[in-house]
Amino acid sequence: MNKKRSGIFAAALLITVIFSLLVFPLYGAEEKIPRITIEELKKLMDDGEEVTVIDTQPINIYEKGHIKGALSIPWKSQLRLEDVWTIPSGIPIVTYCACGAGEADSADFAKQLMKMGYNDVKVLKHPAIEGWIKAGYPVEK
Repeated sequence: MNKKRSGIFAAALLITVIFSLLVFPLYGAEEKIPRITIEELKKLMDDGEEVTVIDTQPINIYEKGHIKGALSIPWKSQLRLEDVWTIPSGIPIVTYCACGAGEADSADFAKQLMKMGYNDVKVLKHPAIEGWIKAGYPVEK
């Protein structure tokens, strides 16, 4: 009986280790993508700097109100070239969503853009669009 419990414990431990090695590296991967605050983005825009702002939320949310001038390219688990053909190259890109402190969708979107060859990509830090609106910065519908 004791050998059986030891075997079950060893199997559970092995599964836990394998799971940790496979899953945990995915968490925090978006942390390596640079962040920009709403104040920093607003200053870039006010200074006339070229920047492409991308709202990664579903189109129905984008249509209710988004950062003035933002493109709507909703998040997908796998972007294709035809999804991003409207993004100009050589211009800094800022992605945003309203998905909380980890900016999960916009961070994943930014990571996918970087894999596609876009170099200067940042994620708008939380509170992202909510903070933008609360600060009274320009939005459009």
